[in-house]
Amino acid sequence: MATLKPHSGQGPQRSPTLGRPRSGGLLPGLGLAVGAAVAMGGAAPALKALGTTGLTAVQIIQVRALVGAALLMLVAATVHRGCLRVRARDVWLVLLYGAISLALNQVAFTMSLARLPVGVALLVEYLSPLLVALWVRLVQRKQISGLVWAGIALTLIGLSLTGRVWSGGGLDGPGLGLALLAALTLASRFLLAERGLRSYEPLVMSAWGATVGAATLTLANLFDPFPLDALGRSAVLNDWTVPVWVLVIWVGVVGMAGGLALGAAAQRRLPPTSASLMLTLEVVAGAVLAYVVLGEVLSPEQLAGSAMMLAGIVLAQLAVLGRPRPPGGR
Repeated sequence: MATLKPHSGQGPQRSPTLGRPRSGGLLPGLGLAVGAAVAMGGAAPALKALGTTGLTAVQIIQVRALVGAALLMLVAATVHRGCLRVRARDVWLVLLYGAISLALNQVAFTMSLARLPVGVALLVEYLSPLLVALWVRLVQRKQISGLVWAGIALTLIGLSLTGRVWSGGGLDGPGLGLALLAALTLASRFLLAERGLRSYEPLVMSAWGATVGAATLTLANLFDPFPLDALGRSAVLNDWTVPVWVLVIWVGVVGMAGGLALGAAAQRRLPPTSASLMLTLEVVAGAVLAYVVLGEVLSPEQLAGSAMMLAGIVLAQLAVLGRPRPPGGR
């Protein structure tokens, strides 16, 4: 990481509204959150195709993070050239955001998939909105609407149906532990981002987080790095033959860079409870893209589960939209 110091001796430049939701920004924030979920879920078909090329899961995560980090840092350096640096007192925040909430989260979830059915792993990881809500209520001691709690419950029930948690065999203790670690690290992403976005632009926060995450993954996989010759291979994507390098760009640019930047921009306008719940739309988006691109059809119970997830998310967002907003407050 480059030397981190204040900009002009007074910290990074920021707009007058940085660090709090902008006036009238809730609806745009919800739109950005939907975009983030669609971007992340939209990379699912490409990730699945990459899994058939002989690459390990960690190698796929590594190359996705590298591509995403390179793009985000390039764009951030172009758009926010004057306020890209991070204050020395915030280095710990950036390190935790990148290494824990991005890198460790992806590794923990991927490892849990090797031991658990996909639906169970998703359900446990997406306990993160509940963990965020508990943190906000018990640690930050902020009131949370009953609609939010009801929305979280409905979303989790819907997720259990969409993920068909009853199928796929028995449960594995270490696998559940890894999935719970993924939930904890995903929850930390929203709480750390909330703090970082008080001082830094979303694109800057995303770029540094992705860069730290990519560096962490590269060091962790130093003895089994991504094989560059794999970029010349091809993979089958619903009867189409697609070069691996195209899939790598897809997952890095859309799933990593797009999802992370849009998510941070959304959280600039939304409280962490709302932003974390919106991310569960990634599951629905991934299912829709799997149907369109791979021809995978959802069962009736999965369709019902998706509808329940959407209903739960809408219910929780109604509480946010209807909440009185004091000037400059969350």
